[in-house]
Amino acid sequence: MVNAYYPNLFKKGHIGNVEIKNRIVRNSMGTYLGNPDGTVTDRQIKAYAEAADGGAGLVFMDNATPVPMASCGLRADLDTHIAGLSLLADAIKSHGAVPGMQLAHPGRDAGFVGSADVIGASAITFEPWYQAGAKLPRPLSIDEIHDLVHKFGDAALRCKRAGFEVVELHAAAGCIPTNFLSPHDNHRTDMYGGSLENRMRLLLEIIADMKQKCGPNFPIGVKLSTEDCEPEGIRIDETVQVAKAVEKAGASHINLISGTHATAAMEILQPDGFNANMTKRIKDAVSIPVFAGHNVFTPELAEKMLSDGDGDFVALGRASLADPAWAKKAQNGLADDITPCINCLIGCTDRGLLANRPISCTVNPTLYKYECPPITPTQTPKNVVVIGGGPAGCEAALAAARRGNHVTLYEKREIGGAMIEASAPENKADIRRLIAYYKRHLDNNKNIDVVQKNVTTEDILNENCDAAIVAVGGRERTLNNVNGINSDMVFSAMSVLTHDVNVPGESVAVIGGGITGSETALELVRMGKQVTIVEMADQFLSNRSTSSAAQAYAVAISQSTIKVLTSLRLEKVADGQLTLVDKFGNEQLLKTDAVVLAAGFDAQPQFANTLDDNANIPVYNVGDAKRVRDIYDAVHEGFVAGRQI
Repeated sequence: MVNAYYPNLFKKGHIGNVEIKNRIVRNSMGTYLGNPDGTVTDRQIKAYAEAADGGAGLVFMDNATPVPMASCGLRADLDTHIAGLSLLADAIKSHGAVPGMQLAHPGRDAGFVGSADVIGASAITFEPWYQAGAKLPRPLSIDEIHDLVHKFGDAALRCKRAGFEVVELHAAAGCIPTNFLSPHDNHRTDMYGGSLENRMRLLLEIIADMKQKCGPNFPIGVKLSTEDCEPEGIRIDETVQVAKAVEKAGASHINLISGTHATAAMEILQPDGFNANMTKRIKDAVSIPVFAGHNVFTPELAEKMLSDGDGDFVALGRASLADPAWAKKAQNGLADDITPCINCLIGCTDRGLLANRPISCTVNPTLYKYECPPITPTQTPKNVVVIGGGPAGCEAALAAARRGNHVTLYEKREIGGAMIEASAPENKADIRRLIAYYKRHLDNNKNIDVVQKNVTTEDILNENCDAAIVAVGGRERTLNNVNGINSDMVFSAMSVLTHDVNVPGESVAVIGGGITGSETALELVRMGKQVTIVEMADQFLSNRSTSSAAQAYAVAISQSTIKVLTSLRLEKVADGQLTLVDKFGNEQLLKTDAVVLAAGFDAQPQFANTLDDNANIPVYNVGDAKRVRDIYDAVHEGFVAGRQI
């Protein structure tokens, strides 16, 4: 049957001799839901079942290591692991999908998942990681290489015996095969280093061992990075040659991503589908199925990529975290109902993978929270007011309404709140889909009335309501103690991001070196301005240095014409000149045509505190109104508040 909405996306396909019901692959991202010893948990089984029930044809989730490794992933290094792995494979099959298992060794990145033995091709790692304290990998001996090859083959056979119908070798993102493939990481002078032929030797030997042990007809695929985005690293021209070689070695498919764990943060600055041109080059060079992926968030884009010949399948990662039912909704023409990934990397990467915690999602507060039962209708519906239509307020209103309560949502501007400004840079356009998603769901919910009004505490006290959720967001700092701050040459970052003002002149000083200041500075550069960032702290982006967004913006700014000044406080604005003061009291003058304030935000607890002191109803203060943090916290706190009423 031809799907009326996305005919290419829901066409049957094959990986080797295995039929796949559609062209959607749930990519392996890891869940960290397993036990520390690599064994399977009940929560993990539920996650696998949920993913398969979401409609993807082929489902990968965690990856399994072929050697003992302490983490919360999976292990396939002993026969005793087969039983647990079989529960995962059965869960996927029982919910209508083909079970796939990815085998991976993190190589030089092993230290980040708790391994004491960090191995690689050479004693070389990504320079910024080394500066951050990463352990240098120990170069493998020839005997150790041969032993590792056999361990991969043995692990593949265990996965086959457990019931997985496709096995994939992780040879991307910084895992052990990439340490050998990369000319930057591999400085060996033996048969495993030097020429590309030598550098791909480990990869091809692993494929051969897996094929020999699992049988010639069992699908063994490979995940590759089109490019690793690291200096002097893996580039697309060589990846094309590697792809041809793995096809010749008998690989059933090639799953393509971009970058490594070390450079994953740069995804934030990339447009949707940015890897498509490179995946097409691989597809045109081989005859086995190619999985196209990376920043693919909508069915429309996925369908277009298949139609354009960018790949044979589309592999989804973060999109399937935001909405595990992504495929099922697309198949039924309910694309507008898909909770959109906003490409923030907060829950999945910053608070998940890099924090050694179970993976989560900013826009999906229910992901893997199986201890929390689904929202059910209350026996005593209430009148609930929500003040503020940002992410916290929208999530709170929808959760409270799903309980059967009547909700009045007050928003002084329009639905979206600070997301309106946050979505202004083109690299954050995915947030616009979340705003549209909230608008549709608020408009279509008969239990919710949206009122455009700047309400006061007196308005709420005079209203007949049973509970109030305050989600008024944070307030931009204005630096009122700075002389001349109200000058005509001073603008707010939020007004610049939304292009509500025309910033005069050629030179602009951005006051504040946080995320907002970075985004604003890059936006001003796109407008053709000469930009200087002035930061009071000793380090640029110091309060967010470990976040993916901070890392991405730091790289982008280092590659731009933006000048960064640190350890300087704005003292005065006058006559096209700023007076800056260091911590010793020394003054420095900076000439500029305009000043943009990006000094951060302050919480606004006063509204909630006044209500709580004077109203005889429960009052919930959520999001930046309570404490300035990430959009993740706003969405999750709004949801929790709404479901309690």
